[in-house]
Amino acid sequence: MSAPLKATLDAFLAQADLAAHRDRDPVAWAWRYEAAADREVVALFAGLLAYGRADLIARALADVTARMGPSPAAAAEADDEAAARRRFEGVVYRLTRGVDLARLWLGVGALRRAHGSLGAAFLAGDPGGPDLRGALIAFRAGLRAPTEHSFAPRRAFQHLLADPAGASACKRLHMFLRWMVRGPDGVDFGLWAAAGPHRLTMPLDTHIHRIGRYLGLTQRTQADRRTAAEITDALRRLDPADPLRYDFALAHLGISGACPTRRVPDICAGCAIRTVCRLDEGGRVRPR
Repeated sequence: MSAPLKATLDAFLAQADLAAHRDRDPVAWAWRYEAAADREVVALFAGLLAYGRADLIARALADVTARMGPSPAAAAEADDEAAARRRFEGVVYRLTRGVDLARLWLGVGALRRAHGSLGAAFLAGDPGGPDLRGALIAFRAGLRAPTEHSFAPRRAFQHLLADPAGASACKRLHMFLRWMVRGPDGVDFGLWAAAGPHRLTMPLDTHIHRIGRYLGLTQRTQADRRTAAEITDALRRLDPADPLRYDFALAHLGISGACPTRRVPDICAGCAIRTVCRLDEGGRVRPR
């Protein structure tokens, strides 16, 4: 099955309009900045706020990035706690409040002062191994440490900056890592390429989970870390050096509505992955 699946996914990727998808994706906000340091900072905030409806995410990011000013990296490095709290005062986006963003901002500033860049901080905490989970655990700890005793604990901050040491798939953190490590290819930046694209883990959202089951990449019904690893391992067999190269196009196949939750003849007949799809007319997924 791997050879037909790879051929089908390669053809699908070749015809996907990635530029159009990028303009509607949270990563577009980081592409508005020229400096790598600013792209890192904006991408982190964009990735972590990428939950909910696309139009509401865009509205939140318009507000948040406006508050960052023309050089977010320098501003984060310069702000003290009082300045950070003022900068994001009044922000409300679903569970997230300005205080949560101020805490994240202070963590970014502390890592930049200590390491010179977020990328250098991430690589400094990388213990090696087949994936980047250990590095991500250390990076999250570094973002939290400077404010551990000055900010009251909030479940909303835990939601914003999920814990990769647990069972969560941590979709938004892994999406941010894909942006930083893969590329550059017009979507992902490749700023942290030294971490190794082959070590990335699939950012598992509802679309990738569903389409991954349709393609036989997993049979698991739980959208957790194990499922993300299983889908990644299946894609790594197709492309050991760059298993996540299909992620962006597949995710937007689901986001756009072009991949329905059950077979719809008028839609499915024109789908580029229909020949390897296991979804039947009743909405069930045929086993491998």
